[in-house]
Amino acid sequence: MIRAELIKLKGSKAFLLSYIILLAVVLLEFALSAIFYRYSIDRLGWVYYFTNIVFLVNIAAGFISYYILTGHIFAREYQENTHLFMFTTPVTRVKFYFSKLAVVYAFIIISLFFVLFLSVLLGMLITDRPLTMTIWVYQIQVFSKMCVMHAMLIPIASFFAIRWKSIMVVVLLVCTAIFLSFLCKSEWYPWIVPYLLSPNEGSTVRHVNIPIAWLSLSVTFLLGLFLSLWAYQRRG
Repeated sequence: MIRAELIKLKGSKAFLLSYIILLAVVLLEFALSAIFYRYSIDRLGWVYYFTNIVFLVNIAAGFISYYILTGHIFAREYQENTHLFMFTTPVTRVKFYFSKLAVVYAFIIISLFFVLFLSVLLGMLITDRPLTMTIWVYQIQVFSKMCVMHAMLIPIASFFAIRWKSIMVVVLLVCTAIFLSFLCKSEWYPWIVPYLLSPNEGSTVRHVNIPIAWLSLSVTFLLGLFLSLWAYQRRG
């Protein structure tokens, strides 16, 4: 089933757009560092360079990219009227759901580490400043944690796609979530948690209650799973 979902993504505009959004983040930070000395790696260091990329991914680009792909994968069958055939196969709807979810999760992991490795390669083109093993290991840890946090926010998006059978509803959800992120800096608001729990050296971000932040993500994840499976069982 996972292979079938991957085949369906071949040539998908939503899949391509999801990658382009993340690629744009890397190229933007690379351009700023290469053109303006005050933002350069030579002046501010590798940590600042990575922090800006992580910030852009966590505050907006990641949500837009992953929610577009999620909406496309989960709403496509309804828009193309192939859901009736899908649900008449011997495979349970739960397995269908988790196969689609696995594809989104694979994309999150691959795309985030693509962002990390591309950032390193481009950064090395514009600086002679060494990338130490300490910084390299730390960034791997940061991006690994980002994978987990963004993955936990996917099920709630899949519920909206299944319930309303439209990718546009998911796009509206992500736009609302991003807008509220600029207004709400509470750990109880799950869509701001990836930003709050990421490195924010030199910023004015207040002390973060880490247990509450992870609790907020966990509740959203479990609620999203429950609602998605419930909606999948009811939709025909």
